[in-house]
Amino acid sequence: MAIKFVCPKCGKNELGSIEQVIRTYPITKISENGDLEYDTDRVIAGDGEVLAYQCINCGFELKNEMGNPIGDCVKVPEWCKKNCPQE
Repeated sequence: MAIKFVCPKCGKNELGSIEQVIRTYPITKISENGDLEYDTDRVIAGDGEVLAYQCINCGFELKNEMGNPIGDCVKVPEWCKKNCPQE
């Protein structure tokens, strides 16, 4: 049986991860005045980091006992079991 997320603020069940991702866009041209042109169709994704988990509907953020945002996916099921009604 799947663990359910139910937002304590709005009651919706859409959980999302807020991530910071490093991307590289190839530079295709450098003009005489210094402007750079990028190939936005060719994105090279690098490392990323989850900053927090939050309700997609209202922005309610999952926090640990210390009041800090949860950024570790291993802690999300534990938080849901403790804070969301499970059938």
